[in-house]
Amino acid sequence: MKITFTIPGDGDLNIKTGQTIKFGDPLFQKSVTVNKIVNLAKKLRIKPDKIFFSLKKMVGDIINKGDLIAEKKSLFLHNLYHSEYSGVLKEINHYNGTITINVKGEPDKDSYCCAYFQGEIINIHNRKITLKVNNQFSFALKSASQDFGGLVFLVKKDHSERESIHDIDNKIIITDIISEYQQSKFEALGAKGFVTVNPLYIPSDLPFAQSKQSLQGDFTACIVDKKNNTIFLYN
Repeated sequence: MKITFTIPGDGDLNIKTGQTIKFGDPLFQKSVTVNKIVNLAKKLRIKPDKIFFSLKKMVGDIINKGDLIAEKKSLFLHNLYHSEYSGVLKEINHYNGTITINVKGEPDKDSYCCAYFQGEIINIHNRKITLKVNNQFSFALKSASQDFGGLVFLVKKDHSERESIHDIDNKIIITDIISEYQQSKFEALGAKGFVTVNPLYIPSDLPFAQSKQSLQGDFTACIVDKKNNTIFLYN
């Protein structure tokens, strides 16, 4: 069976067709950018409110290192400014004579996003992934705080309330309704997120989705697709 869902973000995907992906495998690297401010008025030796007349680029233009950004000619003066950076011209400030260039920064460990799903990847188109799984059911959501997924813990009506860290840790809690006590307990035991039919009693920093119907069945994992307001339960 197949699941097709959208991957959030704008970083380059680190996966390929035919790959069997597991939870925690590298998924994509988030784009990291920094702003570089250039004092153009100082470099051209002109008044700040006059830099517009010297600019060769406008806000939104793509800039490569070495591009001519501004030029000031006069009878006794010919000053040029070639960009020290590659990026996008983000802002022109006529009050202090500066421009801001948005530049790609160096990635760090926090810029990597890990896989929140597992299975065989059979197709990748733009940021849509088709995943081969053993079996699956999809359900419509009322809302979702973000895209997320992982192993699930299904709270059954006759559950004993004797859950341990082993049962809950790093799992998505799925239930129709959850009490304030249960929510606090599950969070303390390491729950990774919640999917419920009724709203949560208390706000949570964990990922949350509200389903339009009861989610039942013998499934081990889920994927929440925020863009399409859908949850997939699968094995």
